[in-house]
Amino acid sequence: MSITITEFTADHLEAVVHFNERLRSGGMHTQFPESSVPLWLPPAAGRPVYQEYFVALDDEAVVRGAYILKHQDFKIKDRVVSVGDFELPISEGTVDRKYSNIASRLLFNAIGRQPLLYGLGMGGYDEAVARLFTAARWLMFTVPFFFKVIHPTRFCRNITILRRSPLKRIVLDLAAWTGLGWLGVKTVQAIRDKRMAAAASVTVESVDEFGPWADDIWEACGDDYGMIALRSCDVLRVLYPREDPRFIRLKVHEGERLLGWAVMLDTQMSKHRQFGAMRVGSFVDGLASASDAGKVVSAATTHLERQGVDLIVSNQSHAAWCSAFGAAGFLRGPSNFLFGGSRKLAELLKSQGVESDQIYLNRGDGDGPINL
Repeated sequence: MSITITEFTADHLEAVVHFNERLRSGGMHTQFPESSVPLWLPPAAGRPVYQEYFVALDDEAVVRGAYILKHQDFKIKDRVVSVGDFELPISEGTVDRKYSNIASRLLFNAIGRQPLLYGLGMGGYDEAVARLFTAARWLMFTVPFFFKVIHPTRFCRNITILRRSPLKRIVLDLAAWTGLGWLGVKTVQAIRDKRMAAAASVTVESVDEFGPWADDIWEACGDDYGMIALRSCDVLRVLYPREDPRFIRLKVHEGERLLGWAVMLDTQMSKHRQFGAMRVGSFVDGLASASDAGKVVSAATTHLERQGVDLIVSNQSHAAWCSAFGAAGFLRGPSNFLFGGSRKLAELLKSQGVESDQIYLNRGDGDGPINL
C-alpha cells in the first residue's frame, strides 16, 4: 500500500470526516479539523505566522493520517530563520496496527518540508508523538510548569488531578474545611515571594492591541535570548488579535520607562480534568529584557490576583523567566509540557552555543494557549 502526503484541500473534506469517525469508533477522542482552511492561523499574503494542513492518502484516496505545520520566524543568536512547528499529528495506526507506520511517515514528510522542526506540548514522554521524537533522536526537554495558589480553599476542593483517590480527596477536603490548606499554601508561597516594595513604581496599562511600541521592546531585548520566536508587532497582532476578547494584554512600565508586556487569560473552568471549577489565570506570553523579567512577572501576577482568580499557572523554559516566577512566589510542579527539536534544529542550536535554558518558550508558542 502506497501513501501520498499532500496538502488538505476541499476535495479531501469527506475523507477527513470519515477518518475522524474511524478514530472515534476506535476510542480515540482527538480529531483532525474538518476544514481545509486552517481555523487558527490561515495563510494570507504578508502574514508572518501561519499554518498548513496535510493529509496522508492511501491508494484509494482514503485519509489514514494528518498533521498541521505552523511556520514562524525565530531568532537564534544573531540569525533569523524560518522554523516549523509539527502540530496535531494523527495516525490511524493508533486504532489499527495495520497503519502503524503512518506516524513516522508524517514526521519525515514534515521534516522534508521544514528541516528546522519542533514540537511543543505533547502531554508527556509516554505519548505517541513524544515516543516518535525520541525514536528519531530529537533534542528533548521538559518545559517547567509554575503555579501560584491564590485561594487555597477552592484549590483544595477543585484540583482534580490531586483528588483521584478517596484518601487524597479526604485529606484535601479536611485541609479546606480546617483552614490548614490555606495556612500551609500561603506560608510556603510567602517564603518564596520576593516581590519588592520597589514594585510600587511598576505600573500596568491594559491595551486592546499591540502597537509599534511592541517593536521597540523586541528590538531592545531580542538579543537576550538564545532562541526565541519573533515577537514583533505584526506577529503579536496575529497571535493575540484585538478581536479575541479572551486575551488580557498589559504594557508594563517603571516610571516613564516601558519594561515589557504580558498576555494573560482569566478563565472560569467547569469540570476541567485538572482544575475542576476553579477560576484559572494563566501567564500565556510576555517579553522584556532578561533583567526585567521579574518586574513584568510580578506586575502581571498582581493584576491577576486583583481580578480574583483562584490559581495562576504558566510554563516557561528560559532561566531568567523561571527565576522570575520563583521570586514571585510561584511553586514548580510536575510538567507534561515537552519540547522536541529535530536533529537539524539541534545541530544549529549547538553550533550557536545555545543551551536549553537559553531557549525562550511558553504557552504562546507551539499551538498556543489551548486548554487554558
